[in-house]
Order: sequence, then structure tokens, then C-alpha cells
Amino acid sequence: MTIKIQSLTLSYDENIIVQRCNLTLAEGEILVILGPSGCGKTTLLRAIAGFVKPDEGTIHLNGRNLNQIKPEERNIGMLFQRPVLFPHKDVLGNILFAYRKKKHRDMEKVDEIMKDMGIYTMKNQSIETLSGGESQRVVLARALLTNPELLLLDEPLSSLDLSVRRQLAAEIRGTLKSKNIPAIHVTHDHEEAAIIGDRIIEWDELHLLESVLIQANTDETTSG
Repeated sequence: MTIKIQSLTLSYDENIIVQRCNLTLAEGEILVILGPSGCGKTTLLRAIAGFVKPDEGTIHLNGRNLNQIKPEERNIGMLFQRPVLFPHKDVLGNILFAYRKKKHRDMEKVDEIMKDMGIYTMKNQSIETLSGGESQRVVLARALLTNPELLLLDEPLSSLDLSVRRQLAAEIRGTLKSKNIPAIHVTHDHEEAAIIGDRIIEWDELHLLESVLIQANTDETTSG
């Protein structure tokens, strides 16, 4: 089991946002949490990443209790709705930021990931020249370079056009599956969820519904 969340309760200003949440994620699984904006999905991801301290409950990743581990030591990648990029760096510079604390840069791996994400020919371009979809590809490439044990996707496709959203959802799924990286993707879009997820569960106010809406997505579903 990659991740196991038990009896997790999260609050903000004494208002309960998530109440006694239980959730598991298998190795290499892409789980989609489907629900409206403001229901607590993002708060859950931020707690897993270490940006929100739980009131109660535990989060385990590959046997480690994350409650006791700093965010920067959790080896978790996270993508947000708005891509976080440095405007003074080009595409390659933004991706290499993942190596900021390492002495060795594996440039072959960098090139491979950029080719996988379809941005290799853009490596010397300014960030300001990129579209929304291209910007998210850069952010994903940077996250993959760190070999994350888990990837958290906080509605990174929500601001994109429908056709781009569909294409990038399929590309993200294919990339994660090829590298066997588990992920939790949150969205309010049913079609996007169906494209990217192995398993989809629906958020119901403070709780996650136990019922599985879609199980076992196949490659044929996302190949176009």
C-alpha cells in the first residue's frame, strides 16, 4: 500500500473541513477525488503534502508516518491550478530547479522527461511565451525529475480549454503509468476524472463516499 490515511480530521479557524477521512492508495494507482470547489479536496492534498497540520489522524506513505516528517522531506510532488514557474528562467532553467540541492545533474534524464512531455524543443523558450497547457507540462516535468513517491494534482487542468484538458489528462495518465508513479488527482470535472483515473471516489461534504464510481480505467480509455 502506497498511502494510508486513517481518521484524518482537518480544520481551519475552528471550522471542520475534513472529518475522520479514511483513504488508501495502492502502488502505481491513480485515484481521482471528484467534488465541487470548496468542499475540502485541496485541504486534504495540502495535509498530505505537509502544508496543513492534522487535528487528528495519521497519514502513512510507504510505511512512513508523514505526521512526523517535514514537507520538504516527504518526497511528494504537487501540481496546482496555476503553474508555479519562475519568469526569469527559461523552460530548461525551471525544470533544473528540481536539482537545486543536488551536486549531480542527470541531463540525459532531463532530456528524456522533456521529450516525454513534448516540451524538448521549447527548452530555451521564455516561460512567458508558453500556453497554459505547455506551462503545466513544464511543472510536471520538474516534479517527475525528483522521482516522487507520490504526485498530488490539485485541479491543474481546470483553467485549460476542453480539448487541451482532455489531451493533457490522457498524457498525464500515460506518463504516470509508464513510470508507475501513484497519484491523487482532484477535480470537479467528470469527463476529466474518467480519462485520468484508475479509481474515482466522490467527495460528500466532509466525507469521502465509499462507493467507487469508476474502477480500472484501461489504456484504451485514454489513447484517443
